[in-house]
Amino acid sequence: MKIRARFTKEEPVRFISHLDLARTVERAVRRAGLPVLYSQGFNPRPKIAFGSALALGITSSAEYVDMEFANGFGIDEFLRAINANLPPGIRFKEAKAIPSNTAPLMSVIDRAQYVITGDLGQDGVLSSIVQRILDSDEIWIERPGKKQRRRINIRPWIFSLEVLEEGLEASSLSLLVQTGSSGNVRPEEVAEQFPWAAGQPLIHRSGLFIAQGSRLLSPLDVAHH
Repeated sequence: MKIRARFTKEEPVRFISHLDLARTVERAVRRAGLPVLYSQGFNPRPKIAFGSALALGITSSAEYVDMEFANGFGIDEFLRAINANLPPGIRFKEAKAIPSNTAPLMSVIDRAQYVITGDLGQDGVLSSIVQRILDSDEIWIERPGKKQRRRINIRPWIFSLEVLEEGLEASSLSLLVQTGSSGNVRPEEVAEQFPWAAGQPLIHRSGLFIAQGSRLLSPLDVAHH
């Protein structure tokens, strides 16, 4: 039996790494007594595969994972068992059984949505910078390479950028970007285009999607029985 599930990574665990998150979920599966399958070979690993990794410090309401089990059981039973063994901040919200030949999450997820919230200290700045980004063809950022830093134009991978709230205290915007092997925008690279007045803005991942034409499908919608 193969299960695809959506879970959250909230404030109490936003500073744990993707590797630690994976270990925490694996441990919860074991403690719950769920009959997870293991890979063959010298170093068997549980058959648990996550979607797009989340950077340190970012919260999320839309993380996805595939798990393979030796035998079937009810989805409600699965959610109850795993949530009883997870720390505060990680909660499995929904799950469904999927065909065993369903394409892995990492190979199909290609859109990520974020909400960025912070203090700009002045009114009207957010809208003008958003408009400038949308009007431009190029936004160059630098990323560390193996030998030297690489310059990359991320503008073609920014699909939407909208002001959600603009005020003196808090401003927030919604961002839809490319993710995955064919191109990847990190939300902090877009956040860096704004002159935040106090500290770093908070970044929350609100969705991971699979683009099919003009539609954005949830990874749970794509995996039909």
